[in-house]
Amino acid sequence: MKRILIAVFALFIAAQVGLAAGEVIVMPNISNVKVFLRGAELKHSAKVKLEKGINEVVLTGIAQNIDRNSINVSGKGDGVIISVVQRFDYLRSPEKHPDVKVLEDSLELLSKSIAMKQNDADVLKYELDLILANKNIGNEKIGVSITELQKMADFFRKRIAEIKSHLLITTTDSKKIQKNIERVNKQLNELNNQLNKPANEVAVSISAKSSSVFSLELSYIVYDAGWAPTYNVRVEKINTPAQLNYIANVYQNSGFDWNDVDVVLSTRNPNRNNTKPELFPWYLDFLQHVALRESKTGSMMKSVAMDNVMATSAQQAAETMANYFETVETQLAVEFTPSLKYSIPSDNKMHSVALMDYKVKADYEYYAVPKLDNNAFLVAQLTDWGEFNLLPGEANIYFENSYVGKTYINPATTKDTLIVSLGRDENISVSREQHKDFTEDKFLSRDIERTFAYEIKVKNNKNAAVNLIVEEQIPISQQEDIVVKMIESSDGKYNQETGELKWNLNLESGKSEVKKLSFSVRHPKDKQIRGL
Repeated sequence: MKRILIAVFALFIAAQVGLAAGEVIVMPNISNVKVFLRGAELKHSAKVKLEKGINEVVLTGIAQNIDRNSINVSGKGDGVIISVVQRFDYLRSPEKHPDVKVLEDSLELLSKSIAMKQNDADVLKYELDLILANKNIGNEKIGVSITELQKMADFFRKRIAEIKSHLLITTTDSKKIQKNIERVNKQLNELNNQLNKPANEVAVSISAKSSSVFSLELSYIVYDAGWAPTYNVRVEKINTPAQLNYIANVYQNSGFDWNDVDVVLSTRNPNRNNTKPELFPWYLDFLQHVALRESKTGSMMKSVAMDNVMATSAQQAAETMANYFETVETQLAVEFTPSLKYSIPSDNKMHSVALMDYKVKADYEYYAVPKLDNNAFLVAQLTDWGEFNLLPGEANIYFENSYVGKTYINPATTKDTLIVSLGRDENISVSREQHKDFTEDKFLSRDIERTFAYEIKVKNNKNAAVNLIVEEQIPISQQEDIVVKMIESSDGKYNQETGELKWNLNLESGKSEVKKLSFSVRHPKDKQIRGL
């Protein structure tokens, strides 16, 4: 039985070799990559010499996890493409990955090092055996003087100690090298397990009218790739435009490195459903109330009313629209084509690709919320940024060449002005203290009226004047029995719907200003207030 299996396998190998004998094996060069938000379209090109008649050209060395439906082969030359078939070859030996070559070279050097250490140890052991074999001096007839005996003892002690010390060092070094060999072997085995996959190939049948050179172009989509936008917002100094750096973090795990290729970044998403939405009849009917009936178990059961059905349908539609809106939000039909070629390794890690640099008009103001913080914050208000076709993403903020923090840019929710906080300014002091003389509780017949008073102080300790917006608030009533009344606002701009109070201050250098805020809350004294 074993011989029969061997014979069958041998025939299979022979058949494969015979089949491959009439094939032209070509490893096409990657010429262009278009990276989508999720996925990438890879384009390869190759030139092959055809003979008159039917030619079988096999394009190998392509990505592993490709979308078979996206394979497209075109050609130029005196021939016609008859068929295109994607297949896997389990017998073809793939080209070694550069990382494998590096690890194998390291393993070879480590093996040589440990062999040399072993040779040194053997020589030292031979020398030690030689010394110990000739430790007897003199004989029964010839004596040895004390001076000669002392010299020999010193020699034995010193040399044996040196040999033992060198042996210890050699053994320690050998153990270290052996550990490194084990690490490299583990890494090599793991990498080989990842790379030792069947060769993905595209077999192209071409009918050539004559012997000539035929140019082939292969394109397909892989989903082990994509990019995500990030931004750097840089402000050198106030009263100057802000710098916006548009950066793409590109990743790919196609199975081979993209070395020195033209990379195009697209905001399209090939995974998006491209089927046209269809409208179905929208029926209306009267609501039919169904009487409750008692089940045999004694529990109450109820049929589903029509309004519940409509509510469920509306909920499902809302979820679909939310998903569709999110997709539309990110697809802007914009492609970025860097002028430089890039190399993106197949390591599934993020690699930064610079896209565009913009100058954005910015207005600068100081904000203070003394209820929450005793510092003023410098804020840049970026305007006219909507024309840059930005996508949602994180933004790193730099002010005066120092990293400040992060923010998030979302074009779908952010309005015409993008507010970026540049950090707190310690040279503007802000304080908020409760004015106890005007804070009191009045007990009425059925109600209690509580009065709250605060004093807000701001001072500009900078060498220049600043525009400062101070924000405060009073509570908002959600019950008729709770009455909130503004008493003192120091000419601040009060929004009754939100309870917000703002003061726009222009503070000269070294100047300070005081604002007063007081309000009252009246409610039934037999009820407690939540949130006060």
